[in-house]
Amino acid sequence: MVYTPLIGFTLFVILFLGVAFMLSYFWWADRYKTPEVIAAEVMQFSEQFTNALSVFAVGMLAFGIMLIFLNFSAKVAG
Repeated sequence: MVYTPLIGFTLFVILFLGVAFMLSYFWWADRYKTPEVIAAEVMQFSEQFTNALSVFAVGMLAFGIMLIFLNFSAKVAG
């Protein structure tokens, strides 16, 4: 199926955020933090993770376009 990798990636991200929230609530967080504060921190972390993933994706896209142009120019010149 075409959408299987997209569904798998979405489920992985949901699982990752759930594990991050669980670990931050039960293990990493100070005891005075409320679940709302921890949820805000997890959302901030997920936003930073998404930004890093977006920058990586744009870089890979630029790299792929550069390879296509180099391959095309090598075929024209050769």
